[in-house]
Amino acid sequence: MYLPPYDPRLDKGLWHGGSESTPKEVVHHCEIRYRGKVVPLMRGAYSDLAEVNAISFYKNQRGEMVLKIEGGDAADSYRAYLVFSKGRLVRRHVESSGFPNNFSEETRYVAIPVLD
Repeated sequence: MYLPPYDPRLDKGLWHGGSESTPKEVVHHCEIRYRGKVVPLMRGAYSDLAEVNAISFYKNQRGEMVLKIEGGDAADSYRAYLVFSKGRLVRRHVESSGFPNNFSEETRYVAIPVLD
């Protein structure tokens, strides 16, 4: 992941990990590879994540690969889970670290076949 300095001219908005104050770092690029090929990721899957503290990969009980991103501090702390199946992003879940059952959001991604 690449974390350049925050630029208020370009990066106005709300972020996970930066609602209490202006974040110093916001994720601007994320590249995942599956079997040697880059997995296409929409910018919206990661561009609202700020102040990243830890990143890890693991396989969940369904056999899907999960990219776990932890960030923020105190009331702004969060955990983001990007879930991949067969080399594509299928879901994203972001939750408050302090209150995961009360504050969370989930996005599901669907691959639509292209007709010739």
